[in-house]
Order: sequence, then C-alpha cells, then structure tokens
Amino acid sequence: MSTRTASGAKTLPGKYYTSEEIFLLESKNIFTKQWLYAGRISQLKKVGSYFLFNIDNESIIILRDQNDEVKAYYNVCRHRGTRLCSDSEGEFSKTIQCPYHAWTYDLEGNLKGAPQVMDTIDISKYPLRCVKLENFHGMLFINFDENAVFEPIAADLHTPLAPYDIANTKVAHRQNYPIKSNWKLAVENFCECYHCIPAHPEFSVGHGGARPSAQVAD
Repeated sequence: MSTRTASGAKTLPGKYYTSEEIFLLESKNIFTKQWLYAGRISQLKKVGSYFLFNIDNESIIILRDQNDEVKAYYNVCRHRGTRLCSDSEGEFSKTIQCPYHAWTYDLEGNLKGAPQVMDTIDISKYPLRCVKLENFHGMLFINFDENAVFEPIAADLHTPLAPYDIANTKVAHRQNYPIKSNWKLAVENFCECYHCIPAHPEFSVGHGGARPSAQVAD
C-alpha cells in the first residue's frame, strides 16, 4: 500500500488565490454544501439565547427556542430582507422583531405580527427561513444545502471523540484573526509545518520539530 506524501507537490497557480470568479465558484460549491462548525450548544444557556454565525454574505441566527430546541434561521426579515439583529450574541425575550417595519416572529420562526398588513397577507406563508442544523457532541454544525446528510460524518467521528466528553465542555475563550488573504492561503499555512522551526520554534519538539514537507510555487 502506497503512502500519500506531499513530496514534490506544488501550490496552485496564482489565479486560484486572486480570481473573484473562482472564489464565487468555491463559495457556491464548497461553503454552501459542506457542514460548517458554527459554535457550541453551551453558548445557548436558556430559552431565547442566541448567537450569530456569519460567513461570506450570509448571517445566521442560532438560538434556543421556546421548546428548548436549537434552531438556525437566516438573519433576514421576510418582508424587505432587513437584518433582524446585529449583535453577535444576546437574548431574545419571546419574539424577534425586524427594526425596519416591525414584522415580528416567535422563537420558532413563525410570523406573528405585521403592522397594517395583517389582514392582507397569510402570515403562515412567511416564517423565517431555516438552515439545516445538527448538534453533534455539543458542537453545532449548519449546512445551507437542504439535502445535506450528516450521518456519515457522525459515524466516522463518534468513536474517536467519545473518550473526550466533548458534549460537556464549554467555550472558555474565543480569538478571531481577520486575515486579508484568500482562504486557501490560510488553510495551506495551517496544514504545513515547513515554516514551524524558523517561525514557531516553541511549537517544535526539541526545537527540531517533525520533518516537514515543502511545496514550491510554479
């Protein structure tokens, strides 16, 4: 059986890091069709608790509803598309109200109030749009693809994660690193350790580290 190696590998041509057209294709075919880690269920301490998950041009409200279930909704009012909330986290009382025309939704996403037009529309047809969500060992994953299936991922990860009792862990600290680069550069930098010895000697065992593999640009 052959061993996979990065020996002799090269980075992608430059256009894959700079082309807006390619990035749009990646957004469509990767980020809208894969399961994305959004946060932890421990962040939703009680009914009405919520946090926002933002990626690309999308904003998602993840909350604990009145039935104590976790839901994910597009952060968009069904009327004029106004963002429903801007705070990154917080707590709703019993409703979510649009700041533009005061359309009001309950925590299950149902439209409950639409000032001045209640008698002219069927409010049952305008609930908040849902996003597919899965709770796995206390980790919350979302997927924009309505046909996405999580079971194969769960089957692969359940056994190796079981000993760590991840379901009972909590977020102690969060750090964001805004990066002015294409996402692939960040991923490639994280996955390779050719730079670890000179740039991060404290991370390298005995300051010698593991033997790295190098990639060269065309």
